[in-house]
Amino acid sequence: MALEYSEVMAAGAMFYSNRELDAATEDLLTLFDWISETRKKVERNVEFGSSRNEFIRFMQPTSAAAREACIGISAAKEIKSWMTSQHGEVSDIKATKVFLTGNVWPSEVDKFRVTAFGFDDYNASDFIVRTNGKHYYGISLKKKPKSTAPDPTLINKAFDTILNGSKFNTVKNEITQLRTTYFAGLVRQANEDGILDIENIGMISDEELFQAKKRDKKVFDRAYINIKGSVSGGYDNDKAPDAMRKFVNKELSKQNNILYSQLVQYMNSQAKIFANSLIDLVLKTQLYSELSANVNLKNFNFGYALVTGVGELKKGLPVVGKGSAYDLHTILKGLNELAANNSPYKIAVDIEKKAATIQAAKIFFKLSKAGVPILDMELRYKGTFTAQPQFFATITPEFKQILSEKSLVKK
Repeated sequence: MALEYSEVMAAGAMFYSNRELDAATEDLLTLFDWISETRKKVERNVEFGSSRNEFIRFMQPTSAAAREACIGISAAKEIKSWMTSQHGEVSDIKATKVFLTGNVWPSEVDKFRVTAFGFDDYNASDFIVRTNGKHYYGISLKKKPKSTAPDPTLINKAFDTILNGSKFNTVKNEITQLRTTYFAGLVRQANEDGILDIENIGMISDEELFQAKKRDKKVFDRAYINIKGSVSGGYDNDKAPDAMRKFVNKELSKQNNILYSQLVQYMNSQAKIFANSLIDLVLKTQLYSELSANVNLKNFNFGYALVTGVGELKKGLPVVGKGSAYDLHTILKGLNELAANNSPYKIAVDIEKKAATIQAAKIFFKLSKAGVPILDMELRYKGTFTAQPQFFATITPEFKQILSEKSLVKK
């Protein structure tokens, strides 16, 4: 997995006052000086679970590092404000220590790592800030170049990861059957249209046409549905006019695509299951409960926030935008406000977005309750069609409004 360098910049920025951070971004030279100085602070005061050398090596006076520094400074200012407003820390608080997580967590904060709901890292903190005493703050950090840019996704997971546990086996099997039937149908159509040439296709089951485990691997180097080209243009030639990849993407991009329609219809028939799983997976609503269940943590305070840093270099000058920080307690309050209304969850296709991206092999939909959209979601395939499609999700503007205590919910 690629390293996210804005994390180490935000970690380093937590050792400065807001006035010092403002001074650091007056121009590119002051920012370069700040990066060099911050590298030394990071070497002394930041603990890494892994990739320490790579992170520190990046902290050089370069344009790439300066862009990440702008984002990190933006994030740090929001984190400091959040710790004061939501957790009672003194104004303009500085960190005493910061821990970068990853595949390996530093020993001091490994106790906050949570394995739950099928995930090794249910606590999705990218780094953890320690202040005085036993106060720790987990930060899930995202970034964007400017405030008006689309929000970064909070999740990028395979479709079936939202349904963990044996109780979901029936649901997952039914969804697998939907995908198998649909893609096998496309393979049959491609064979009929002359895009593919599969011997004795009428004797082959839908499951085998989809998975293609018994295919002639001398002819087909991958599953039929994943073939790039065509029999006439070469199976590896995705530039062929009748290429299989073009054919499949065109079918998936249709506004009334039957696979996506069936998936959304199925999710709606199981709306409560999907809604609770999606909300928990994206917003980590059970994190505090999981931490509280650990008796060894009773003397520690742990806060968690979804943070977005905003920054870029524009015409060679650093631009630090106003980021955002959403406290987990605030998210839970917002969801409780929605729960006060007894109307069911609804999952609906976002017709406007789908119409605007008519050529895209993806579908957009919203998860709503009580008439208030909570999550904007996208479902699409990445690379291979035999794998599960990927889920992407962001918080909607309407739910953000609830989080800012401007109620939209009818009781």
